[in-house]
Amino acid sequence: MKKTLLISVAASAILAANSAYAADLAPPPVYAPPPPQFSWTGCHIGANIGLATGRGTWQDTVPDGNIDAFGATAFTNRTAITDTSGGIYGGQVGCDYQFAASPFVVGLEGTINGANLEGTNQDAFNFTWTLRNRIDLFGTVTGRVGYAVPGASNVLLYFKGGVVFADNRFEIENSGVTLGTPSTTRTGWTVGAGVEWAFAPNWSFFIQGDYYDLGKNATENFTNFFAVENAFIAPPFSINTHTTYEDIKLGVNFRFFTGPAPVVARY
Repeated sequence: MKKTLLISVAASAILAANSAYAADLAPPPVYAPPPPQFSWTGCHIGANIGLATGRGTWQDTVPDGNIDAFGATAFTNRTAITDTSGGIYGGQVGCDYQFAASPFVVGLEGTINGANLEGTNQDAFNFTWTLRNRIDLFGTVTGRVGYAVPGASNVLLYFKGGVVFADNRFEIENSGVTLGTPSTTRTGWTVGAGVEWAFAPNWSFFIQGDYYDLGKNATENFTNFFAVENAFIAPPFSINTHTTYEDIKLGVNFRFFTGPAPVVARY
């Protein structure tokens, strides 16, 4: 009887000790799965719309010329200015690549935009002259470098730069009489920056600002002389013009040929 009692007491003590030890153990940690990583690798096509403002400068190719109001009252080597503004609308297509285990993205993009970017100003030195500058169409080929935001990999901050081509039109009136309306395709450079948000696996929205420079002192050549259509000026003449403008645009992209999500290193 005593032996049975001792065995029972010992067993109860062992069970109690095991229960106390188990109670002292911390629960096993629960590891949350890492958030899904969005990959910017792939191609895109989309549309954009925005607003633009710009400036055109006009200079004579020789001192005391037409812009300067030639003659005794001429203002030598002066620059007349045309301020421009208007809307833009168009599309873009491009491809991006996100480096493995990295938030950095590189890409190439081409755009084509229609525009009604136009301005009219009086020549500040030749007071009977009215100057007009207009851009109807422009396109770009640019590269971009981006950074996918850590913890929000579907948000991309980026810079871009490249070449711009534009249809640039000019017009001069003297006392209401048109002296010429030359048009030329200008080539220049552009830089910009923006942020793009992938709100769905194959769709993204972006806002972007750009600056464009169509080249300085681009002289209108023989096909773009301001034609003489009256007796005000003879013979035909050329003008050095320089057009710059900037825009801000909103756009949407459809993404395709997308790659697997990168594994971003975490420390």
